Amino acid sequence: MKKTLLIAFGMVAFFCATLPAVHAQKNEKIPYSHYLFAFFSNNSPHGEQIRYALSEDGFNYTSLCQGRPVVASDTIALKKSIRDPHIIRSQDGKMFYMVLTDMRSDEGWQSNDGLILMKSTDLIHWQHTAIDFPTRFPNLLGFDRKNLHAVWAPQTIWDEKAQKYMIYYSIGRHDWEYPTEDPRFKQPYFKLFYSYANEDFTDITEPQLLLDFGKASIDGDIVYDRNKQEYVLFFKDEGRSVMNNGFRTRQGVMRATSKNVTGPYNIEWRHIQKADQFPVEGSSVFPSIDGTHYILMYDCYANGYYQFCKSENLKDFTFVQNTKTHGDFTPRHGSVMHITQEECDRLKAWSDLSNAIEHLRTRPVPTLTLEQLKNRPILIEKATKVLNGPCDINAYRAMLKLLNTKKK
Repeated sequence: MKKTLLIAFGMVAFFCATLPAVHAQKNEKIPYSHYLFAFFSNNSPHGEQIRYALSEDGFNYTSLCQGRPVVASDTIALKKSIRDPHIIRSQDGKMFYMVLTDMRSDEGWQSNDGLILMKSTDLIHWQHTAIDFPTRFPNLLGFDRKNLHAVWAPQTIWDEKAQKYMIYYSIGRHDWEYPTEDPRFKQPYFKLFYSYANEDFTDITEPQLLLDFGKASIDGDIVYDRNKQEYVLFFKDEGRSVMNNGFRTRQGVMRATSKNVTGPYNIEWRHIQKADQFPVEGSSVFPSIDGTHYILMYDCYANGYYQFCKSENLKDFTFVQNTKTHGDFTPRHGSVMHITQEECDRLKAWSDLSNAIEHLRTRPVPTLTLEQLKNRPILIEKATKVLNGPCDINAYRAMLKLLNTKKK
């Protein structure tokens, strides 16, 4: 009965999340309580790992596990590093899906040939499949190892018409580069493509063109506007500033619309972020839990903060705040989804246990008695087994209590 209710809550919440603000009902019983932010944190191998943060309002976040990775990249990625995690809840509420860029930036910005598919039932334990495009699509012209240089920022959306999960992403190829206004430089030409995931979310179909902006475009993010019954594609005009269809690009967030999730999309020739002249990337749009507005966030990577805006119609956005990235919260390109109070409590308990293990592991020797020093590796091993074992909030709390007792 409990399982049935959770699934039902997940399905109801999905449809609520797609409703525009004007349709939200104040007396609606919404099962979600928090926002979960999945992100990576910087361009080092340690930073190119999945991290989590929680929020109650969608604007202000607190990192879980004190900012440490929640999944080790060297266990899931061919490149041993990841970027751009995008997380969603499945249609039936039974599963969570995450897609990521399989990339290690210290190998160069033109060294990435694939993406990663992941699935989980608890947000903690994940199964993964790494897809290397030249290997997966050996007969696809232009996608060979020598010519393909980027498969970036994948995201997932449910295609109601096809009844499949559509994964969309940016592709860059060496034979697509174009001249810029500075004759010394050429700009890598990125286009948006899409594939469909198979039923068990372990493979994808051959890439199909989703959007050709005319110049470089990356970081696609699709939201369904139920009020207008259309799909809204947010994306970044990438690279060096050039003229495109009479429009001056400047690495900002743009908007396009279509009646079909696969396009064609009609581009709106304007930037929608706050009108500062600095580059932004990694835009993500999601509805508020109470259904009153949408939140737009993007990475102001050259300025050291995330910028948040809000909208009631998915078209006109107003500035809310800059959230400085510092301490254990240093997000780069990521995504947000709603979670329930039960899911939040489980993640917090898991995080608390992880923090306690890390504290015990790094505790200076002079602060330990001889008995504590002797028992430390035993306790760490036992606690780590609980942390990595079956997802059980009571087991996490019991072990945390034991660790807190032993450290006194």
